[in-house]
Amino acid sequence: MRLKSWATAVVLLVVLGMTGTAHSQTKTKVDAESLARVTHDITYLASDAMEGRGVETKGLKIAGDFIRDEFKKMGLKSGTEDGSYFQHFDVALTEQMDPAGSKLEVTLAGNKVNMEVVKDFQPLMAGGSGTAKADVVFVGYGISAPDLEYDDYEGIDVTDKIVLMIRRTPQYGVDDSKFGGEDARTHAFIDTKIRLAKKMGASGILFVNDGSTATDALSRPRQFGAGSRRFIIPFLHVARAQADKILAASPVKVGDTEFKTLKEVETHIDAELKPVSQPLANCSAACVTEFKSKSVKAWNVVGVLEGEGPHADETVIVGAHYDHLGFGGYGSRSPRSTEVHNGADDNATGTAAVIELARRFAKSGKKPARRMVFIGFSGEERGLVGSRYYVDKPLFPLEDTVTMLNFDMIGNLRNNTANIGGTGTGSGLQEVAEKATEGLPIEMDISPGTGGGSDHLPFVRKNVPILFCNTGLTSLYHTPEDDTETLNMPGTVMVVDYCEALLKGVVSMQERPRFSQAPRAQRRRRRPSVFFGVRTSPSNDEDAPGLLVSRVTPDSPAKKGGLQVGDLIQKVGDQEFKSQARLDRFINSKKPGDKITISVLRDGEKVDIEVELVAP
Repeated sequence: MRLKSWATAVVLLVVLGMTGTAHSQTKTKVDAESLARVTHDITYLASDAMEGRGVETKGLKIAGDFIRDEFKKMGLKSGTEDGSYFQHFDVALTEQMDPAGSKLEVTLAGNKVNMEVVKDFQPLMAGGSGTAKADVVFVGYGISAPDLEYDDYEGIDVTDKIVLMIRRTPQYGVDDSKFGGEDARTHAFIDTKIRLAKKMGASGILFVNDGSTATDALSRPRQFGAGSRRFIIPFLHVARAQADKILAASPVKVGDTEFKTLKEVETHIDAELKPVSQPLANCSAACVTEFKSKSVKAWNVVGVLEGEGPHADETVIVGAHYDHLGFGGYGSRSPRSTEVHNGADDNATGTAAVIELARRFAKSGKKPARRMVFIGFSGEERGLVGSRYYVDKPLFPLEDTVTMLNFDMIGNLRNNTANIGGTGTGSGLQEVAEKATEGLPIEMDISPGTGGGSDHLPFVRKNVPILFCNTGLTSLYHTPEDDTETLNMPGTVMVVDYCEALLKGVVSMQERPRFSQAPRAQRRRRRPSVFFGVRTSPSNDEDAPGLLVSRVTPDSPAKKGGLQVGDLIQKVGDQEFKSQARLDRFINSKKPGDKITISVLRDGEKVDIEVELVAP
């Protein structure tokens, strides 16, 4: 379909009102021309003709050409010396794990047990191909967190050993746990666990689901999307039943007590919050992991708007990944589906934001105070390949790159509130992020943390300040149902409007943001001053705004006060809240013994509940 026809169709949709449920959530008017442009770009990038923009599809090239052509129309110059706008690199595609070449044999008290691939274990691609043969050491959750007074590796030598570890963290999902904070959750990341085990000298990893995820669907091994094979250490997901067989023969011992199942070990660690790491007596393993792979060409699309003035040689990067999952498979949450995964929210929305912001800054006719580099990254869904390649081979010096703003999924604005993270990575960014909201109808949940795993992370690791914008996950994430009609298009434009003001603030800062990454003990969220005991999510009902209670902790003040799952919190005292983070900040401003009145909507009736807060 010709672009002109797309644009005509979009304008008609705008005029007709776009009556989808997601669109009805935002009543605030936005500029009609911006809405038409952004809607057109998202709709085009998320069309079936793009084949899901998988790195192995022809659709990826079509999408890259579209971004390049838009940059050319705006007058942006190529960011590459050859004038092509394309920064080329290779992406390794893991076609499949080789069952014939993958093996796991466990020896228990001299008896060899050969496990069956796929049924009993499965090599995971994050570890790549390799071999290991060694005694087995149990390392609990595989966490080293001295700042949280918990270290599974303290006093235990795993050099050249195969480690057996549990997924996630102790007390997973418990609100007031020391592992419940935003920064503490990084200890649950699979990449974090693999990187640490390798650093400690382990030769292989046996990885098993924790009890909270050991449902029928997850009790058997599965293929995690834990990045590409970059760790080079055999990494095998073992079924809980097989891990229990290991512990039955080689129990974990604490004093005179023997724990012969994972559940017993998890219960003990949750209660005591003390590691029980130890070599498993008379237990060794031999494993082989093998993957067959090939590489494909991919490319970042880079357009440049040169700056003017004393800071013209400094760079602000505006980026988003334009690749997605193609026809499913790797990374899909619908693993048996071969339908096209259009990735409208993930991340046609972020790509459209980069294009629209490039248009606006180029159209202004005034050169910015700093160079602005607009990048469509590829290979993000394969482990941030494009952004990793850029920071390894930057087109503009990273030491002169003052901020990187990344968009990833901005198409589901709810309650006019979006998220902007990373303000703690650079001096002055918090103030700029707050000021950018002035005069705009959108609210921003501003966080100092870096947030989820997207293309801003390689920049953080190179000490470049970042900002990360998103509107949160939905149930359509990484499924074939992530289509254009599910999006809040006016809300997406509101996010772009905010980020235009944000970028103007960053580009014109008198003092460049200085990178800041405090020691983990300082970055860790301050322990709450009081205990409340509620988890919420924003209401999607525009006629009934507030926070929907999704969990109430047993024996908590909230439970004792009478709050119930399904209650809609409309006010606390005389204040309204649109995010859990803001509610938490309000609650933590109180002290033990304070009483708060919570107004909720329950079964259509308003109910006032009094809760007395207690010490954590």
